[in-house]
Amino acid sequence: MNQQTCSSRSIFLPFFRYLGVASSYQILVDEIPQQPDRRGCAKLPYLKPRQKDICSNDEKLLDVIREGASMGIHECQHQFQDRRWNCSTFTNDTSVFGPVLKTKSRETAFIYAISSAGIMYSVTRACSKGELAKCGCDKKAARWQPAVNFEWGGCSDNIRYGARFSKKFVDSVELEEKDHGSMNLWNNGAGRKTVKENMQVICKCHGVSGDCSVRVCWRKMSAFREIGGQLKKKFDGASFVRWDHTRYKLKRIKIAQKRPTKTDLVYLNESPDFCEYKPETGSLGTRGRECKKDSPGLDGCMIMCCGRGYQTLIEEEVHDCDCKFFWCCEVVCNECRKLTEKHYCN
Repeated sequence: MNQQTCSSRSIFLPFFRYLGVASSYQILVDEIPQQPDRRGCAKLPYLKPRQKDICSNDEKLLDVIREGASMGIHECQHQFQDRRWNCSTFTNDTSVFGPVLKTKSRETAFIYAISSAGIMYSVTRACSKGELAKCGCDKKAARWQPAVNFEWGGCSDNIRYGARFSKKFVDSVELEEKDHGSMNLWNNGAGRKTVKENMQVICKCHGVSGDCSVRVCWRKMSAFREIGGQLKKKFDGASFVRWDHTRYKLKRIKIAQKRPTKTDLVYLNESPDFCEYKPETGSLGTRGRECKKDSPGLDGCMIMCCGRGYQTLIEEEVHDCDCKFFWCCEVVCNECRKLTEKHYCN
């Protein structure tokens, strides 16, 4: 009954035949050898020359980039699971996210931001783990914040390296002289800045009997789920802008409008309503989607179903209950059944 959306897991097949990164910088891998091969990047037809050069610098980079792309897809689908547009992916479309990338809408902005952030995050984490030859822990972390009541130590995440890599790799295929290119570059940067904004200082106590006479601290990225949540808020507050083709710049629609900062998401066109199946805009529609009957929010049946109404089905759920432990060593549970109402859009 529930409308199916292709998940990122279905995209990442053995040897990762399809690897999704937003629009013009998606990586499509036809065949990846099981053994590391520095020439692997050069063989990928969908990479631009600059990307092939960057990727070929380390035999492990391809896996790290792929992991970052996967993180972006998973996080996008998690953040939008209760919205009309639920970050649908398409296995038969080389852009992975489908025609929604051509709409230049809020959705396009989010995809670029979360993808750029995902690659930065994955590369930064690989640096800290010592998985990449050309980077390691951030030795200059103490410059970010004065050490008060603690000593800098441990392995700080090298977000500067991760940001530089993501910028070189992701931004290299965008043309600032085009409206969509300028928009994509802006949102790529907003994704990376969001990772930086959510850096944390983590400390560990040292001393006799754990008296914490010395605290050693280091800088660490927040969980990617938190970064995704921050970008979701920026999606809701994204700035509608226009393209000045004479100066190659994005500008506010109205002077009275708040000027977007480099950490904000921007978009050029209003979003489709995503109510009906319209493949030309990447909309799968909401027919068959599960909704919440009494919710006043975007996941409620009134909004999710676009006024078409909904069906209610009674489903039986079975789970263990009244579990008891018997010495030794057995747990015995009763089987409980519960009838649950579920609602699906017409």
